[in-house]
Amino acid sequence: MKSHILLFIALSILLISPTISFFAEAQAQADCVAYSGNSIPDSQIDGVIGPEWNDAGLVSQFAIDPQGLAQVWTKQDGTYLYVAIRFYADSQNPWVAIQFGQDICMSSSADGAMFGDDNYAANGYRDIYFLQSGQVGVDATQNGVGAINVNASNAVVVELKKPLNSGDTAGKDINWTQACSYPMVIMWDSDGGGSSGGSVNHAVGTHTARTLLVNSETNIVPEFPTSIVLVIAAAALVFVAILTKKQSNKLHRNIPIF
Repeated sequence: MKSHILLFIALSILLISPTISFFAEAQAQADCVAYSGNSIPDSQIDGVIGPEWNDAGLVSQFAIDPQGLAQVWTKQDGTYLYVAIRFYADSQNPWVAIQFGQDICMSSSADGAMFGDDNYAANGYRDIYFLQSGQVGVDATQNGVGAINVNASNAVVVELKKPLNSGDTAGKDINWTQACSYPMVIMWDSDGGGSSGGSVNHAVGTHTARTLLVNSETNIVPEFPTSIVLVIAAAALVFVAILTKKQSNKLHRNIPIF
């Protein structure tokens, strides 16, 4: 019976391995994935991470600039791109910015979103684009909805709902399509110039553009491999039960009768 069980387990591993490898390879092609998901109403873009993000792609250790790691959720509904960020700052008055579509941080004419900058929208959101020398311009037409929330422990939460294509070329807005990857930079600051109370300078250090894949598929990655494992485990139990019963019947047939 043991040889049969080992054979079953070996075959199961061979069957499941290509599936796991396929999803791992797909994930490795981008730093984060904006899966196709449910729309989020404007009222839920409030700086609080809730169940509206359950169908989003999640990266738990996303490197943000100039330092730190964040949780980043991304998804899209064909019309809007949704991004949520959560990390710990070193003050209660940082600003956070996201740059879209350009590899070099604060590239001239790059599209962006600004949160909590005292010069533009203290405790709020502005649709922006970057100018030369790291300056920003505020779009004349404000597209999208955003929110920032910082609690007493310096935990920062940012939420953004942004059109994939607003048509606002004057504001340098993105025109993104599904099944394509784009650069994205997440940066923050706490030592002045729209922020205060900390020592993090966004202009210091290396800034690396991360890739965001606008995926037309729904987020099945977390559940799919788990369900396969459960099915195989159940099948293995049934298989073992059948073999055990056959062995038991064989044993009873071989018992001599006196």
